[in-house]
Formats: sequence, structure tokens, C-alpha cells
Amino acid sequence: MNKKIYNLCLVTDRDILNGKSLEKAVEDSILGGATMIQLREKNICENEFIEIGKKIKKITDKYNIPLLINDKVNVALEIDANGVHLGQDDMNPVKAREILGENKIIGLSISTLEEFKKSKEYPVDYYGVGPIYPTTSKSDAQKPMGLEGLKELSKLTDKPLMAIGGITEENTLEILENGGDGIAVISNILKDENVKRNTKKLKTIFEKKELMEKVAGKIEKLRDRNPLIYHLTNMVTINDCANVTLGIGASPLMSFSEEELEDIIKISEALVLNIGTMDKEMVSMAVKMGKMGNKYKKPIVFDPVGAGATKARKELVEKLMENIKFSVVKGNLAEIKSILNFESESKGVDSLDFSLEDEILKVGKEFYEKYNTVLCITGKNDYIFSKENIIKIQNGHENMGKVTGTGCMTGSLIGSFLGGGETDFLSGILGVGIMGIAGEMGQEESKYLGTGTLRVKIIDKISKMNSKIFLENIKLESI
Repeated sequence: MNKKIYNLCLVTDRDILNGKSLEKAVEDSILGGATMIQLREKNICENEFIEIGKKIKKITDKYNIPLLINDKVNVALEIDANGVHLGQDDMNPVKAREILGENKIIGLSISTLEEFKKSKEYPVDYYGVGPIYPTTSKSDAQKPMGLEGLKELSKLTDKPLMAIGGITEENTLEILENGGDGIAVISNILKDENVKRNTKKLKTIFEKKELMEKVAGKIEKLRDRNPLIYHLTNMVTINDCANVTLGIGASPLMSFSEEELEDIIKISEALVLNIGTMDKEMVSMAVKMGKMGNKYKKPIVFDPVGAGATKARKELVEKLMENIKFSVVKGNLAEIKSILNFESESKGVDSLDFSLEDEILKVGKEFYEKYNTVLCITGKNDYIFSKENIIKIQNGHENMGKVTGTGCMTGSLIGSFLGGGETDFLSGILGVGIMGIAGEMGQEESKYLGTGTLRVKIIDKISKMNSKIFLENIKLESI
């Protein structure tokens, strides 16, 4: 069974809900990202437990989320739950397995290494470990095991370890970094009416950790590979784009010659198309570059600079979007709205904070549905859209908007990672994230100077970027 089902378990407790609907709380938690539900209701008769269990099972079945019953094997059997979670004083797991069969999930609570050693031969699928921290949610909780106990236990078993006891948004990451595979949570999810939001905050920590594991080592891998990145870009920022491409570890190639276009595309590992400075030759070459890139299966990042600002620019962007398959499109909100023919007055080529997050999400989702292309919407916060994920990045500094070309340079960074063999989505995250981090660090060193110094510092910071700096400074969340 997929180990991810043990990531985030809601453990129910109607007493905390103070009369609010348990069914609604369970559904809200699932919508927020819960991967498992454990029905744990004390001081009720068996018939009432079965009645509640059937109602909750309808909800978990609807979303294909496993439902486990706390302690009561007979109730799990009666409602055909996905399994049970047993305490040390409950039915022996061997007997429970005989009753439930091989296809049901059985979890076992352990609070000490001694309990684990006694039960390591039991036919269980995972261990509920804790309490890790002091908790008031369970009146019978043992002395906290702590992170050291969890870490030691993780060395003794390959079975998933689900931590419980005092779990919060602040300590979840350290649980995952010390051997925990998941968390089981009561009060931190059910503490108020914002159950979906509370669950989402915890779920985001898992998503961020998974993403960070994918990102680790990618900058160093790019520098080892040193891919050739062909740019058909604007004349205003061409030098800076070349420098950041070199700085991050790729090799830039800039050419405006149609005669050598096909030969260049054949040897390049990714293409960057930026229409910032338009003329007749640019229009002709942009279309040819895109079509040849598709012909030779080269990934292409497209920056529709100023899309919608003029009739000619809008017509070019429409032609490119209709005839070329891009790997990544990067633009500000006004540019992307123009591509979709949404009402918007483009104000040039700067990344401005045009709207609220709800509008950005609406525009981004519609763009992806229409073009099936990874999209980066840049602004005060940056958003990267793929088929299944939306990542929000909150790095950068407002003074970056006073430096011409930070957006163009971001396109070069994305193109570099595409050329390095990374996925479209990960290339977008890395390119946008690195530019934001470099801007923050550059601003810190140039805050008493001017924007010219900031420009140079951004390029410097990109040239010194590595996975450690990226992981320590990236501010992202899954939407």
C-alpha cells in the first residue's frame, strides 16, 4: 500500500467539536489533505459507534480515504472499515489479523522501545508512536517519547511510524526529519471551525519536504552538465540573461541570424524565447524558432513580454500560442490575462501585483486547462501551475521591480534547468525561486546603495547559489 496514506491522519474526538458536525469536520479535513481517518470516540455504546462509523465510512469512501476504527475490531468488521488501530491493552494484533484478514490495515500504539521489541513480530502495518510531546488530547497518554526515541525507533523498523501527541504546525517538520513518516492529529485540526485550513497547513509541510527532496542537488547537477541554452531574447537585457545563464551553470548562446537558426537549435538543449524588443525579424524568427524547437523536441520557455500592450504584440503572442507547444510560459498576471483574452489593461513589462490571489489562481488554472503548459505567474508573490500542483513562492524584494530584466533573467534560469533535464514544473520552481532568493540576498547587501548595485548583486548571488542556500532560504507552499 502507498506509504503516503500514513502521512496525515485525523483522529476524531466529538468532545473537542462542542456539538459541531463530526461528518462535516471529517469531510473538511479530507478536503484539506488528510490521508487517513481514525474514528476514535470514547464513552459511547457499540450501536452508536456503528451508526457513526457507517456515516463516516460513506464520506471516506467518497474520497477514497482509508477509515480505521480505534480499538474495536468488531465495529471495523461490521461497517467494513479499512482497518483498526489498536492500543497495547486491546486485542492482540495476531487475533485481529485472523478476524479481519490480510487486506485490512492494522496499526499498533507504542510508547517505548520496550513495547516495540515485544511487538515487532506482530502482523501490523504501521506503528502509532507517542506521545512525542506532552498532550492534553488523551487523558491516558504516557510520558513523552521525544524525538530521540522516535529517531531510535526508525532505525529498528521499515514499517511506517505515525507520530502522535502534541503535534503542531511548528513541530511537524522536525518529526519528519527524525524518522517519522506521518502524524496523527486531534486537537490541532479540530481546535476550531477552520478544520480544512488547519489540515492544509499540516499537509503543506509534507508537500514542501517532498519537493525539497526533489530539489536537492539539482543546481550542482546542472553545473556538471553545463547545457547549451539558445536565447532569442530582447536587446535590453541580453547581457544580463547571458550572465545569469553562465552563473547558474549553463552555457548561453544568443543569435538573431535566421541562416544559422536550425543548426543552433539542433545542438541546443533548451530554448528561451523572449519578445521584449519586437521588430519584423524578431516576429519571423520567433515563429520559426518555436516550430523548429518542437520539430527537434527541444524544451522551450516563453516570456510573452508586454503581451496585450499593443495590437502587434498581442497578435504575435496569439500566433505563438496557437502554433507552438511550450514547456513553460512565464509572465505577469496582465500578460497571462491577455493571452486568455481576459479583460486587463497591460501596463508594460513589469511584474506588478495586479490582483488578489483568488484571481491569480483562477487565471492560472484556466491557462493550464487550455494549453496544458506549466505556467509561472510572477509578481509580489509568484505562482507555478502544473496539472496537479500549484506552488506559491514568497521570495524576492520590491526593489527588484526597479531593476530592468529580472523577469527576463528568470526565464533564462528556467531555460537552464530545462536544458539540464529537469521537469517543466521543477524547472519553473527552481528558476523563480533562485531569482527571488538572489534578489533578497542582493538587497540585503545593497540596501544602502542603489539599484545598479542590486542588479550586480543579483547576478553575483546566482553565481554563488547552491542547493544548501536554496533549501535554507526558499519560502514556498502548496496551494
